Amino acid sequence: MKKITWIVASLLLVGTLSLTSCSDKTKDSAKETVEEAKNDMDENVADAKADIKEAGDDFEAKVKEDKDELKKDIDDAIGKLDRKIEEADAKIDKAADKEKAKWRERKKELNAEKEELQASWKRAQNETADKWDEFKANTKEKIAKVKEDLKD
Repeated sequence: MKKITWIVASLLLVGTLSLTSCSDKTKDSAKETVEEAKNDMDENVADAKADIKEAGDDFEAKVKEDKDELKKDIDDAIGKLDRKIEEADAKIDKAADKEKAKWRERKKELNAEKEELQASWKRAQNETADKWDEFKANTKEKIAKVKEDLKD
């Protein structure tokens, strides 16, 4: 009985050792898996960098396009203000004294709006991309105010 116990124990020990030890093939397979994972990670990092650069380039192009559009809107609004100022000058020349004060005040308001738009454009040239959307919204509000004011 002791002999059978020793034989079974020996067989179990040999079986356990042979089944749990790593073969060269298993070690090579593990190395390949690690290298593939590293290569995949390197590719993913490179792809992510390219995507980030592309997104940054797209954003810069959008900001430039927005600035060009805003410059056109500001120029249009300033042109309209200039015409209204010229109209106010003409009315000042032809108006009675009582009316002249009213037209001078109107001209002063129009000039103030014009200066505000010009100052907005100067700020636009210095705005960074992060603050661009907020700045653009504020300037669009000013342009809308000028357009509304010119409907008078």
